[in-house]
Amino acid sequence: MNICRPLKLLTWVYAVLIAALAVANPVFAGANDIRFIAELSDNEQSSPTYSPAKGLAEVVLERETLKLTWTVTYKDLSSPPTEAGFYGPENVGATSGMLINIGEDGMNSPMKGSAIISDGELQYLINERIYVNIKSKKWPDGEIRGQLQRQPPH
Repeated sequence: MNICRPLKLLTWVYAVLIAALAVANPVFAGANDIRFIAELSDNEQSSPTYSPAKGLAEVVLERETLKLTWTVTYKDLSSPPTEAGFYGPENVGATSGMLINIGEDGMNSPMKGSAIISDGELQYLINERIYVNIKSKKWPDGEIRGQLQRQPPH
């Protein structure tokens, strides 16, 4: 019996098994999106605003393309919104620069949009170092804010 034939068959079986695992595992296949949520309030601002405003940011990251898609809603701001964006990298209570302007298509609630993020921004996002900040005329540094937190897979 030729010993090469069983080895070729075994190699082929391993290749098929690895391919099947890659398709079944989202880490390999990129099949699952990653979801993030931020509850927006004055609680996480570096200087409290005591604003009654509330909001919610729902964000989805497509793993394969690094496309970030968002819907941000808010209500009861003390004055008209002037700017909204994803900021970072920073932790709760500290401030940082804007990474993505989420209000450039309009400041009305809901604000919807998408952008391709960089590998660096991906790391900030995964490590929960990006926050959503909505600024208003009365509160130019930000009226409500919330840290994006990764959600468990569905």
